Amino acid sequence: MKKLLLNTLLLSFMAFTGNAQRLLDTMDPTSSGALFRNDVLNKKDMTKIEGSEYLVDEFRLAEVAGIPQQIMVRYNAMTDMIEVQNEKKEVFSLMKKEPFNTITIIPFTDKIKLTNYKTKDGDVNGYLVLLHNNNEVALYRRDKINLQKGKEAINSYSPATSARYVKANDEYYLSLKNETAVMMPKNKKELQDLFPEKKEEIAVYLKKNNFSLKDEKSVIEIAKFLSNL
Repeated sequence: MKKLLLNTLLLSFMAFTGNAQRLLDTMDPTSSGALFRNDVLNKKDMTKIEGSEYLVDEFRLAEVAGIPQQIMVRYNAMTDMIEVQNEKKEVFSLMKKEPFNTITIIPFTDKIKLTNYKTKDGDVNGYLVLLHNNNEVALYRRDKINLQKGKEAINSYSPATSARYVKANDEYYLSLKNETAVMMPKNKKELQDLFPEKKEEIAVYLKKNNFSLKDEKSVIEIAKFLSNL
């Protein structure tokens, strides 16, 4: 009977300890509950892949909404995750939820926003770089890196190639009145269709200015103009 009671208490203690550890793993050093432990991020990948999952490899100091102190972060452009490094060099993932939806890199003041946006493949809740935000017109850039699989050698004329990370072309998204962001139009007519009541003004503006909808500086200038319509 005593042995049964002892085993029961032991199992209860193990269950409690496991639940407590899982709870701690969802807590960041500031006790905000912003982070969760991701053991994959703390293990070295032995697979040889050329390139990087990151546009900026190093961790940078940042202010994150909902967290009272500055933390070290970097953006994984392949997994669409904000990775956070603590003083012990352990890596966590930032929770994809409010209020942790704005990350400001210091001292550059670059802002990364957790945003709802619509791609050609469907709706996404992910991170976009905020380029402009004024009068309910917000412009974002999507930074994305894809994994290109390697190929085995077929013969001596077709050598093997390693898997590698490849940066995708930049995509720009517009959000009007804080609604779901949509992809920036590919041509001037589509842009005018987004603002049916301002078609003529947009047409005159685009005619006077030789802008390209593929050039970031031009896209930002167009967004500034749309903010003042």
